This record gives sequence, structure tokens and C-alpha cells, in this order.
Amino acid sequence: MSGGVINTNVRVDCTDRPYLLRVYQAERSSDEIEFELSALRRLSAAGFPVQRPIDTVGGRPTALDERLYTILTFVEGEVMDEADLSPAIGQQMGRILGDMQNALEGFVPVGRKARCDVDFIDNLVQESVTILEARAEGSFAERIATAWQRAREPFVKDDLPLGLVHADLYPGNVIMQNDTVVGVIDFDDAYYGTQFFDVAIAAMEFAFRGDVDLDVETVRGFMSAYESARSKIDDDVLLDAMLLNCFRFFGYTLPLTTAAGGPVETNVYAQRIALLDDSDFRKELLYQLGRR
Repeated sequence: MSGGVINTNVRVDCTDRPYLLRVYQAERSSDEIEFELSALRRLSAAGFPVQRPIDTVGGRPTALDERLYTILTFVEGEVMDEADLSPAIGQQMGRILGDMQNALEGFVPVGRKARCDVDFIDNLVQESVTILEARAEGSFAERIATAWQRAREPFVKDDLPLGLVHADLYPGNVIMQNDTVVGVIDFDDAYYGTQFFDVAIAAMEFAFRGDVDLDVETVRGFMSAYESARSKIDDDVLLDAMLLNCFRFFGYTLPLTTAAGGPVETNVYAQRIALLDDSDFRKELLYQLGRR
């Protein structure tokens, strides 16, 4: 297995079954890891397809060569990729996310984890603007800053329901067998915040083909399946939340874009920000969704 961008993940085959040894980045605290593990315990106890933590001595994350680690059950299968995406997969993921949020109803995780909503993205955007200005990309930096002020406005009241947010629901964190989703993995980014943001992230990530080709049928199927398990979502709010979270992922991926030497405009989330911030595209997308 690959080491991973943030953590090191190793499959360990034992006599009973395979397990996953996860060695965390040095900055990750015991409280942050316990937050993740408590969420996995809750979901696995409810029968949701996640990795189940194997308790270590004392029940807390343990150190290995001065880095904390944990042991999880291993989910057999293949990681989903873009070739697997379809309206049928979108429907599966919509129902799975609805079931996950039902299983988490009223749950407050153990441990502590920083919230990664509007205030967090404020800081990410400022860091991105600083990077762009240092690269003499002042006009692009100004466009990003201006678009962010519009994107954050619908959420500054912070009046949407709170709950556990996976925060990284995309194909690379989904395990499949024979066209069926059998596991959702990598709750390392999970936090307690605006739970609806998971809906927007997943509806976006499972519907894009390439950088900017959004499959409306997949969005419609995803939302219909999700709403069959949860409650009705307004499409305007959905698109607002998609745009907002594009700024979070732009902040995460901009250093990778600049390190590769590519133009910042080619960053996938920069392209999606431009798309979702365009009023004409938004009107047409709302019309195509036809869910009013």
C-alpha cells in the first residue's frame, strides 16, 4: 500500500483477517485521533460500512517511534475512481450518506477536533491569496478573494444543523466490490460542524466528470436518494455549499499546483469556483436540476 499523503497506512495480514495499521502524522494529537475513532465506533456499532477500531492497551492511541498509531479492520475491495462514476453510483452514495447521518443523529464525538467551516476557510483563503500574490498573481488573487466574500455570505449566520462531518467524501475514500459500495474510509479529516456540507461535497465529487463537466442526472439521483433517508434540501443552498467547499479544497491543493509548476488557473477547484460562481451557469444548472 502507498504511504499516503498525510498518514502512513499499512495492511497487516493476520491469521483471522487483514487489518490496517495507521501511523499518524506527527502533528496529530491523541484527542484528535480519539475523535475519529469514537465516530468509527459509533458507525460500526450501527452496522454502517466503516473500519472498526481495534482497542489498544488502555483504549487510547499508542505511540510507535514517537508517532501515534491505531489499528483498524481492513475493508476488502477496490478504491472507486472516476471510471466507476454513474447516476446509479450517485444514488448509492446519496442513500449511504443519508444512512450515515441517521446513524450519527444526536452523536457528539469523544475527544477534540478543530471545526473546519467558514472561519477555517477564511484562513485558508487568506493563505492562498498570500501564495498567489507572492507569485505575482495579484489579479487572480483578487478574483479569489472577491468570490470568497460572496461564497461565505450565505453561511455566516451559522444556522444550519451541526453534526459529524466526514469532510472528504470523494471516490478515493469509497471502497467497491462488483459495482456495489462496501465501505467508506478515511475519517481523519472529520470534525463536528455544519453537517450539510458533507451533502454538498459528495454531490459535487461524485457528479463531476473531469474538472468542470457536472453530470446533472447524477446530482439529481444523489439528492433524491439522500432525501429519501433524510430531509428535503433547497437546490440554491446546495449550490452555495458546493461553491463554499471548493474554496476549502482550493486552499488544500494550491500548494500542489504551484509545486508542479502549472498555471494556477488549471487547479481543478479554481476552475470549479469560476464555474459555480458564474450566475448564468447557476441559473442553467438550477433549471436542469428541475427540483423546485
